[in-house]
Amino acid sequence: MNSWEFLNANIWIMIFVALPMIFVLLFLTIWATILLIKTQKLFVNTKWVQVKPEDPKLPLIDYIVRDKLVYGQLHLLRDHFSAHVACVISLHNGGKFNNGLSVQKWTLTHDCAADGHITFYNKGLKFKEQLVSQSEWIVECISKDEFFFSVEHMDESSAWRREFVRNAIQHAFLRLVETDENPELVIGLFFRNQKSEEDFKFSKHIIREYSDRISSILKTGADQSWQEN
Repeated sequence: MNSWEFLNANIWIMIFVALPMIFVLLFLTIWATILLIKTQKLFVNTKWVQVKPEDPKLPLIDYIVRDKLVYGQLHLLRDHFSAHVACVISLHNGGKFNNGLSVQKWTLTHDCAADGHITFYNKGLKFKEQLVSQSEWIVECISKDEFFFSVEHMDESSAWRREFVRNAIQHAFLRLVETDENPELVIGLFFRNQKSEEDFKFSKHIIREYSDRISSILKTGADQSWQEN
């Protein structure tokens, strides 16, 4: 019996048994692959399929405690350097252009000010969903990891120079935090008095420690060990 005769003799078995088994195995293989990708927090993006790991869902109380810890660290950092404003600037994807390129943006997510001061005027509009490419001070920080700048040395045509002048900011020190070479957030210290880069020469390690700590808190949620410290 050749293969053609075998198929003719077992055609109904092939239709009702073999083909369903093949489809079931294929479905189980695809399901297991997607489950593995999500559980291992892998990101797959192809022409036909995009799979993202599921974001961990924290109870509301954990978000509140986490943010309390972040604000606590910001307050300590601001107080150590006598800064007028300390803040967390989160870098994020703001969608895609029509050509498929990612829209890179930043948003001020946490901030604290010295007694008698405010952080920034109209921060809900001016410091939210801003393009990285149109914020030269953010670009400099991303390219250099750490960046001190004086507002008076910014280009006179810069919209951000005008914004900082409006907020009476004179100087700032920024520190980039990366995870696996992926820019994650920027910790900023802003001053309304005279500062120089030399003022940070022997204390940059302190900013790095606080920045890494804040990043860890934001990623892991409410870690009680930070309270113990």
